[in-house]
Amino acid sequence: MKTELLLLAAGKSRRFAGIKQLADINGQAMVCHCLSAYQQDGKWLEGMTNGTVVIGANASVVSEVLPSTVHSYFAQSWEQGMGHSLAESIGVLSRSTTHVLVGLADQIAISSQAIKALLEASKRHPQKIIAAEYQDKAGVPAIFPKVFFSQLSKLHGDKGARDILQNNNGNVIKVTMSEAAIDIDTQDDLLRLAR
Repeated sequence: MKTELLLLAAGKSRRFAGIKQLADINGQAMVCHCLSAYQQDGKWLEGMTNGTVVIGANASVVSEVLPSTVHSYFAQSWEQGMGHSLAESIGVLSRSTTHVLVGLADQIAISSQAIKALLEASKRHPQKIIAAEYQDKAGVPAIFPKVFFSQLSKLHGDKGARDILQNNNGNVIKVTMSEAAIDIDTQDDLLRLAR
């Protein structure tokens, strides 16, 4: 199994009123803070072979803060929404990649332990989609086997992978991850979490 990360950080974050990817979380840019859940001591978690941060809005400043060990990919279609960015970035996965782990660069409460639980479940059920479960539904972070790459590459607009998860419910194994419900959309969200 070869699992590669696509961390989506391409959005304009209109509601945030600032460059959300660079917002300070415990002294780190938010995108780096979120990335750290997928790494340990600067290396990808066991079971992951590689990772790419998908950038778009404010690409030049966002790419500057990323660690040199991490690839970034500029999604040409980022302005058309998350679905477009994800679909486009499926094309940059290595040919030998068997699974893609899709994450968001604003889910600031997710821990390495939570990602390890997803990777473990994927190892046990390599043919299934493994998805975080929060607020009574399946969402990202989620691991998709290669058989779903073509569906992911056809996503468009502002919808991410949620429809694929719903339409393939029988093929989804859910891992409880209440912290995945916490994401940052506005400055108020950030202040609330800081308190």
